[in-house]
Order: sequence, then C-alpha cells, then structure tokens
Amino acid sequence: MSVRIERYDDVIRLRMRSFGARAVGLDVSAYLLRGILIDTGFHRARGALETAISEIGVRAAVVTHWHEDHAGNVELLARRGVPLFLRVDTASILRRRPPIRLYRRVVWGHPPPLRFAVRAYALDELAVIHTPGHSTDHQVVWDAASATLFSGDLWLGVRARVMHEDEDPYTLIESLRIVIALEPRRMFDAHRGLIPNATDALRLKIDWLSDVVGQIERHIAEGWTDRAIVKETLGGEEPVAVFSAGEYSRRNLVRAVRRRVETASPVHRKRGVAFFG
Repeated sequence: MSVRIERYDDVIRLRMRSFGARAVGLDVSAYLLRGILIDTGFHRARGALETAISEIGVRAAVVTHWHEDHAGNVELLARRGVPLFLRVDTASILRRRPPIRLYRRVVWGHPPPLRFAVRAYALDELAVIHTPGHSTDHQVVWDAASATLFSGDLWLGVRARVMHEDEDPYTLIESLRIVIALEPRRMFDAHRGLIPNATDALRLKIDWLSDVVGQIERHIAEGWTDRAIVKETLGGEEPVAVFSAGEYSRRNLVRAVRRRVETASPVHRKRGVAFFG
C-alpha cells in the first residue's frame, strides 16, 4: 500500500494505491486544504494514510459519500479524535457496514463499522452541497475563497460510461447543473486529480451525458435490447463488468434509463418523448 503526496499550490493530494487497485488501473485520492482532509481513502491504505496525516497534520475531515474508497478510514479518524463532517445518512450507512462484493473487498478492503463517537466539525470555512446521483448521500465540497470544487465521484471524466447498479444519470445531471452554477475555476476529482478548466469540464459532461441518455431513451422506445444499446451507443462493455459480476458496468447506465422510461406515463412511453433532448 502506498500514499503519494502531490502539491498543487494550497492543495495537497494524497494519492492512494493498493496492489488490487493497481491491478485494475485504479487509485483514489484524498485532498488536504488548510488542514482539512476531504475524504479518507480506502481501508487497505490505512497504515500509509495514518503515517501521511501524522506528518502533514490534519485538523478536521469531510466525507463526500459512504463508498469504501472514500470513507474507508472514517473509523480510524474518529478513533484518533479528528473532528468529522459527514451527512447523517452517510454516518448511518457506515455504522451498519453494508456488505460489499468480493472485487471491492479485494481492491479497497472492507472497512470496519463506525463505532466511535464522531466529534462534529462545524465546517465554517468550506461549504458542502448535496449532489446525489452517484450515490444518494453524495456531496461535494466547495471553497468559495479559491473557487475550488472537490467533486468526489460527481464528475469522473466527461465520457464516463460505467455506473454502479444504483446510480441515476438523471439525478446526476441535475447535480452537475447545480455545481456548474458555482463557476469553479479548479476541480479536484477523486480519481482523476486536478481538472484545471473545471467549468468547461462540467459543461462537457452535462452535454455528453444528456445526449447519451436521450439516445438511449430513443432506442428503448424503438424496442432495442440493453445489449444492443450498450454496443451501439456506449461502444460495448468494459472488462470491469465481468470482474464485478455486472455491479459496475455500462449496461447499468442503460438499465437506469430504462427504469425511468418504464415508470414514465404511458403517453410518454408511446410517444417516445425524451427526458433530455
């Protein structure tokens, strides 16, 4: 396990990798701004993370959402007495310690349940904005003083086609629209690092995802199968779909659109009206 420290003016990036993460080409980052840690990384990196934050100094932490690559060391920080800011629903999930599939345990580790009492952080310097879509509890962190957005898993690249089973692209687009209104100058993505032209990147993401959702809606109205839509619209499936037994796949994007279409009114289904045009 390793934590590589990278500096971007006033922001420190703690880039974490494990053997399992390297094997699938993944890493995840936590960020430090004025002593405030944004996300905690995954549990397999806990030793390296603890060493790093002891050397750098952390006075508080904010968690974007419950997924184990972001909240994997919340229990560690709580035990160390670090004040934490996390949503009530995030804390509830962490206390339940929901089961995760084998591939996620291999790559990130399965963190222990949150048992220590959390010292609440008042969050007086930064703002958090609820941005569901990737997960229901997802939030981003906004530093108005530097027009910097810490986006967690909101962005993940302009053409990110792979989704979890419970992601909602419609809600994700609305969340993206909320944060683009802030006109951020910088964005730090949890997996892709610094995104300098943040507003442009967010706009491109909104436009691309809206267009893809519209294409999928039209194909569904025409009677296409999920497999055909994945091949035609999304360029086929990725190997991670096999690795994750379908939990993380391009087909999940198609299925999420189909769920929305099938719960729409019969008139909308008959006319093939697109939710995003």
